[in-house]
Amino acid sequence: MPGTTETIIAEKGLTLLVEKQAGDKLIEVTFRINGSADCLLHWGLSRRASSAWEIPPQSSWPEGSEAVGKSAVHSPFIAGGVEGRITFRLDRAWKFSALNFVLFFPRENRWDNNRGRNYIVQLPQPEKKGPSPAKALENELRGIEPSFQEVSNLGGECRLAFAVWKEGGRHNAVIFSDLDGPLVLHWGVAKANRSEWLAPPQSLFPPQTSIFENTAAQTPFVSVDGLNRLALKIEEADAPLGVPFVLKQEEAGKWWKKNGRHFFIPIGALSQKGMGPLSGMSDEIIHAETERNSWTLMHRFNLCHDLLDEALGEDGLAFLFVWMRFSAIRQLTWQRNFNTKPKELSHAQERLTLKLAGAYVNADEDGREMVRLVLETLGRGGEGQKIRDEILNIMHRHRIKEVSGHFMEEWHQKLHNNTTPDDVVICEAYLEFLRSNGDLSRFYKTLEAGGVTRERLRSFDRPIATGPDFVHYIKDGLIHDFENYLRLLRSVHSGTDLETSIKMAGYMFDGEMRGLADFLFWRRNDHGISVVEVVGKTLSARKWVRHRLKDEKDSGRTRDLLYLDLGLEEFSRMAVERAAPSRLDKDALAELVGLALESIRLSHDTQELSLVSMHWERLRKTTPRFSPDWALHAKSIMDRLGRGLGSFIDRYYRIFQSKAEYLGRAFKAEPWSVNLFTEEVARGRLPFVLSMLLRRLDPFLRKAASLGDWQIISPGGGIGRVEAVEHLKSVQGASFNGPVVIMADKVGGDEEIPREVTAVITPDSTDIVSHVAVRARNARQLFATCYDPEKFQNLKSFHGRFLRLEVNAAGDVIAKEDAEGGAPSAPVPKKITLAPFTPPELLSYAVPMENFREGLVGGKSNTLRILRERLPESVGLPLSMALPFGVLEKVLAHPVNKDIAEKYEGLLLCDGVGSQENLADIRKTISSLRPPDEVGAAILKQMKETGLDCHKDWDKAWERITHVWASKWNDRAYLSRKAMGIPNEGLFMAVLIQQVVEAEYAFVVHSANPFSGDKKELYAEVVLGLGETLVGNYPGRALSFVASKTAPKPRLLAFPGKSLGLYGKGLIFRSDSNGEDLAGYAGAGLYDSVLLEPPCERAMDYSEERLVWDEGFRNEFLAGVTKIGTLVEKAMGGVPQDIEGAYAKGKFHVVQTRPQAGAA
Repeated sequence: MPGTTETIIAEKGLTLLVEKQAGDKLIEVTFRINGSADCLLHWGLSRRASSAWEIPPQSSWPEGSEAVGKSAVHSPFIAGGVEGRITFRLDRAWKFSALNFVLFFPRENRWDNNRGRNYIVQLPQPEKKGPSPAKALENELRGIEPSFQEVSNLGGECRLAFAVWKEGGRHNAVIFSDLDGPLVLHWGVAKANRSEWLAPPQSLFPPQTSIFENTAAQTPFVSVDGLNRLALKIEEADAPLGVPFVLKQEEAGKWWKKNGRHFFIPIGALSQKGMGPLSGMSDEIIHAETERNSWTLMHRFNLCHDLLDEALGEDGLAFLFVWMRFSAIRQLTWQRNFNTKPKELSHAQERLTLKLAGAYVNADEDGREMVRLVLETLGRGGEGQKIRDEILNIMHRHRIKEVSGHFMEEWHQKLHNNTTPDDVVICEAYLEFLRSNGDLSRFYKTLEAGGVTRERLRSFDRPIATGPDFVHYIKDGLIHDFENYLRLLRSVHSGTDLETSIKMAGYMFDGEMRGLADFLFWRRNDHGISVVEVVGKTLSARKWVRHRLKDEKDSGRTRDLLYLDLGLEEFSRMAVERAAPSRLDKDALAELVGLALESIRLSHDTQELSLVSMHWERLRKTTPRFSPDWALHAKSIMDRLGRGLGSFIDRYYRIFQSKAEYLGRAFKAEPWSVNLFTEEVARGRLPFVLSMLLRRLDPFLRKAASLGDWQIISPGGGIGRVEAVEHLKSVQGASFNGPVVIMADKVGGDEEIPREVTAVITPDSTDIVSHVAVRARNARQLFATCYDPEKFQNLKSFHGRFLRLEVNAAGDVIAKEDAEGGAPSAPVPKKITLAPFTPPELLSYAVPMENFREGLVGGKSNTLRILRERLPESVGLPLSMALPFGVLEKVLAHPVNKDIAEKYEGLLLCDGVGSQENLADIRKTISSLRPPDEVGAAILKQMKETGLDCHKDWDKAWERITHVWASKWNDRAYLSRKAMGIPNEGLFMAVLIQQVVEAEYAFVVHSANPFSGDKKELYAEVVLGLGETLVGNYPGRALSFVASKTAPKPRLLAFPGKSLGLYGKGLIFRSDSNGEDLAGYAGAGLYDSVLLEPPCERAMDYSEERLVWDEGFRNEFLAGVTKIGTLVEKAMGGVPQDIEGAYAKGKFHVVQTRPQAGAA
């Protein structure tokens, strides 16, 4: 029998080893205990979580066992050598899911019940055969968009899944369950509200349905693939509000409900599209929060406890977090028409937090992060009765009478009636009142700072309408007692309070952790200790906690560790904020960045953050710090880290915001709490603190590295009306009335800039060689990156007004408002007149490099032939061949493609030609072309002769060829031709096929400095892997440098910081039209180039990269790139060039070159 082993650490360090073995019919569980401890196992079995204890037949009891009542058994440990042992043999047919136990020590008359939670050993369960109900539902819904769906846990391993959708005039519902045996749906209809249950009309009955006592219908499920399945079909005219139901197992006579309530399928008005798979849970939450007459925190926590089984995975837990956060920020009522005793509230909190801890144990990393967030919104619960008792004790101790009309009695009645987290704030305010010798203004200011207004005090069911009284002679005693009372309130209501967290988890501390906890607690308000030391100690404590959490299975200890971790994280965040980063020196900021990053990774780690952390740790330890090279290197890491933090925030927005908007509307929450939901969540997290540290560190790095606030991608200037947009792509194809300046938060790199645009300003790092940058230079449009967030926000604030932009001698953009707005318009690109072109007679469908010539193929191919003739053999050129102009037209005209050609002609003549839909249809049509036999044979023959044989991948190669042809009709290409006056019928497309250089590094060289215009020096950028990350403007900067052509000692401008590298081999199919690389019009990137096999993405690890750390190699490599630039420019007659190249196995290769855009 396969087996597993787990270890349970009981009180006083007692260790139990639990061995579990599972066979086809029996489950064997053995408990081992060291020594001969006088100890009894008090145990019972349960069928699902939270169900009552049961005892199996006596024949299965361990030796020496005795029954204790009807639901538990005492079993002694049987001595054997140096250990005691108890063995259980349980029949699988009994279908128990867990063995629950506590320990009893007769000699000490002591019980160990795991601090009131019992110990639980999960029993092995048989593997389910066939699909799960959720998977079966997913298969059923393939191609269908349901209006409602729900997956529920029925206890143990059993599930229920159902959905409803509308098709034509009929509502369809399907239900799946993996409950054993014959199953019956016991159901009714609701017409007025969800709580209603009426007998359904017979018109709704599926086959074999019967009436039950004139109140319900009963319909048997059908067994399908090991699951029970049932379908309901309801015509629109008969549609009720919904269908309430429960399940009944016929043979066992057992009823199944949803946490004591019926299940509900919304049909009519309720079946509007909601939260997809979360619709059932969201519907129940909204119903409870908005329709129930009596509702308190206790009820909310109990419902959350019940729904937790349905909140499977990150998405469901995130939904619970959004709900609980709306509660925590007082957007949901804490008491409505119901009085809750403190002990009842604290019990509900404790149940929920323990169950969340259990969910954490079984969740993946994303789910665990969500559990931590939910716990942040909850107090841990616990000794709630003490809240009620201790306020009376304080009043009696100081002889404060229980007389109405006084603050203390009003607060006492509120505490007695319904304690909430508001009481923590009230206690803090009362202490401020006492310490200030009765200053009422301090009392009310403290209340308001904590979110409790005077109106809120008066709104309680037991209102607090009177201000506190100050009695001088009992001041000190009251301060002492209420400081202790505040600790009690925080222990129940404030889970992340550090003092409470340390106290509650202290029983698990070893010497190391005890020392860290004592340091942090006793010196938490010591301003003489540096914030670096405080954050460092906190990080060490969090590492200890995370190590303990790694293998912890007990929900009680897990909860205590999680609250300690949350308390430490909160303390670390507050320590940095309290230290005021604006006053920290640069070395402290550098240290704190590393510590904060490491702390974030303990809560939410990603590959990107891990790689940045390794890179930063290596650089942080090098000296001298803040030298020009060190600062330049650090800047590349900090920029990458900033992008990683942005991804963190984007992920939060993606996970939370739609849920917050959905629930917020239903709850009628205040608009600010909905609109700013994700932002406020993020502001309370460590990533926000780290971003604040980065903002403070950035000026130090810029100053040390002599970096300005601007990078000029394309020089220019002009006047225009400011348009602030989120993404430059959003204005692609737009037409403006007059000159425009675009402020774009994001730039993709392949956009076509509208002709009326005079300038584009963005905070997004943009590669100088990206397609959008090349086009901007070609059109003489100003394109610049602004690295100062405040400056960029200021520029955006001019939205709708006119700005004049110029670049000064220092390379900074100077902006001045132009009230007139009537000056020079945008630089309108000159219209290009393509010389009339007719492809020569097609003599071959494919030609080798030596036969490339003007008119037969495009500029890319022709230039390669020239380079082959003029460059030395030491410079590599990829194996190349081409499909010349006219092959596309020949293939279209071939009889095998008659139907496709007719469709293509129709699309070119239709009314909507040029729309996104029309262009997409044209591309799809071209891509569907079939290769005539003679064309395919000729291409394959030439490929083999060239050394590019791909007989095995011919179908894929043909797909790539048609993809390149179809890219003639890319949106941006069509818009560009239209703007430049290039007729569609005048553009022809050749296809250049090349061997991919398996690049270690790729580079682009501008042989005349594009920033200064100096033709005596060049500018180049380098990335790891293929050059597509450069021309495609992948996030992050490339290594960049300038070098004199006569004295090639490079001057480094930026270290590499791309997050991703692309690696590939095989073949690449490049566009090579007659409408590229023209005088005054580069046309770069308008048409597609695609690899035969998609490149492999790799996350970039620079911590061991020799281009970064080996200065000798780097200088030698950059000198080699510089030499390539001068050789190619010379080979092309001294005309400045944009050169794409690669480095592999010690050799430089040139992939292509074109006249440099914007170089006179």
